Amino acid sequence: MMVYVFVGTRGGQNRARIVELLRTEPTNPNKISEKLSLDYKTVQHHIKLLVENGVIVASSEGTYGAVYFLTPYFEKFFDSVKSMWARFGQS
Repeated sequence: MMVYVFVGTRGGQNRARIVELLRTEPTNPNKISEKLSLDYKTVQHHIKLLVENGVIVASSEGTYGAVYFLTPYFEKFFDSVKSMWARFGQS
C-alpha cells in the first residue's frame, strides 16, 4: 500500500513532502499549499489520498481549515517508509 501511495504514482513525491511537513507541523491545506508552493486543489487531492490510505487524519472532518496530522499507525512505521523513500529516490 505505502509503495503505491508514495512511489507508485506521479504525485508520490508531493505526498511525501506533505507528510514531512505534517510530521513537524500539523496544519491545514491552505498553509500546506503556501509552505510547499503547491496549488491548493493539488494539495486537496493529495490529502484525500493520504486520508483514504490511513496516513493522515483531520482534526475535524469536513470542516474548512481542519488541521491534518499523521495517524498513530503511520507514525509507528514512519522510519520504514522514510527508508523506502530513500531507496526509490523520493524526499
